[in-house]
Amino acid sequence: MKIYHMNNSLIVNAPIEEVWGFFSNPGNLAVLTPPKLKFKFMQESPSRMFPGQRITYCLSPFPGFRTRWEGEITEVIELERFIDEQRKGPFAYWRHKHLFYEKAIGTEVRDHLNYALPLGMIGSAFQPFVQRKMTEMFTYRNEKLKEIFS
Repeated sequence: MKIYHMNNSLIVNAPIEEVWGFFSNPGNLAVLTPPKLKFKFMQESPSRMFPGQRITYCLSPFPGFRTRWEGEITEVIELERFIDEQRKGPFAYWRHKHLFYEKAIGTEVRDHLNYALPLGMIGSAFQPFVQRKMTEMFTYRNEKLKEIFS
């Protein structure tokens, strides 16, 4: 299984407590997801994350295709980091580490994403498309975070 990696970093003009408060509310995942993905929770959106928490939602990565995703929060260290991993969904493997660093000018939000595509060699052929979609997702999220914390 080939593991792909993506990193993202953004500094927002807000104290770490405020940024952490926003990210630690799983309901805000809908706010940070591009509208064209048609994100929808499959259960009541929880207001606070915790280790072991499972969150199920649907989204449409491209027209005519809808997929269900179940993620689990596997680690939470208050004001420092949390990790979510896919338990059921479109990827063969998904692990997303969210890191938060206090800076003199605000808070740095870093992402380290590791994922694998299903279907072996056939799935690998879709990597350029998937990477483009992930880049679009992070670009949207970064712009939304700048807007929220401006």
